[in-house]
Amino acid sequence: MNITPYIRHREGIGSSFHKVDEIDLNLVKLNFEYEIFYSGRQAFKYILDEIHQNNSIEKIWMPKYYCQNSMNDWIKNSYDNIFFYQTKPFEFDKPLLIDTFATKNDVVLINNYWGLCDPIEKKKDSAIIIEDHSHGWLSHNCLHSKADYCFASLRKSLPIPLGGIYWKPNEELIIDTTDFKEDDSYYNAWDIGYKAMQDKKLYKGYNETLDKQSYLDGVNTVELFLDQHHQIVKVRKEDEAFIKKFVNYNILEKKRDNLKHLYKTLIDVNFMKIVKRKKHTAFGLMLLFKREEQCNALRKHLIKNEIYPSLLWPNNTLSSEWEFSINIHVDFRYTIDDMNYIKNNINNWITTNKSL
Repeated sequence: MNITPYIRHREGIGSSFHKVDEIDLNLVKLNFEYEIFYSGRQAFKYILDEIHQNNSIEKIWMPKYYCQNSMNDWIKNSYDNIFFYQTKPFEFDKPLLIDTFATKNDVVLINNYWGLCDPIEKKKDSAIIIEDHSHGWLSHNCLHSKADYCFASLRKSLPIPLGGIYWKPNEELIIDTTDFKEDDSYYNAWDIGYKAMQDKKLYKGYNETLDKQSYLDGVNTVELFLDQHHQIVKVRKEDEAFIKKFVNYNILEKKRDNLKHLYKTLIDVNFMKIVKRKKHTAFGLMLLFKREEQCNALRKHLIKNEIYPSLLWPNNTLSSEWEFSINIHVDFRYTIDDMNYIKNNINNWITTNKSL
């Protein structure tokens, strides 16, 4: 199969956002009050600290399949009573039975995997429930959560250098920011991330004085910074305003249309599974494999053709025959022509690698 050389996006199809002034999408009215942080990790830490002030927490339960490097290790710097429960992140019709492992004196973190999970039914006297909607921002579960607390990392879905959000679905939000400290290192990280977005915009616009490394270095610097700094920081007013500028955009509209096109046109094979669910919009094009070499081979093929998928949490292990997964971004930056390019590359790889 011949594929037309990909020239529409000089930077390729990938995860980090370039700077945009606005998005051509409808707005969503949020049905909850919220507080902005510099990261989802900070929001999660604030929630745990708030609970700890009023309750004696016996155990903090976190899903075994989770972003271990950026979240679990980060929280372990403050809390050592962390335990893990088994979950099935790609099976959405099986409710999590919290009462089988947690008591009312525990805290349970539930991840809204890829925006495809249902709101959990919280029972009386059950554990305190916190939900992470980082990969399901504005999903049905996110907007109609029944948890005690919710948070999300917004920079996974919005064109912002940093950003997290915290809300309480069923109660008035009262937050005490008096102890939040100003921190120039965080403000510098924001500025580095913002410049990386500006540089990517210039590179995307064919500025010949820039190469990819000019913005990738900035993105990587910010990621490393977040892994190493664990305090909760007072958000600068101008940064908060920048985040709020984008927080109401319905980012799922374009994803839904792009995914619908891909679902209809990708070749169906028994060694690769597409993660999807009716009446839900996934975070991106999620592909599952039974064998690691198949997953790595497709990923290598896509990167060669300037499609840069995310390798999902390689440090985790699953008790599932479908264990290896990648995500391809299909958000508002990309058109149906881009989806055809993705589709053609994947279908071409499937056709020539069925024997893998």
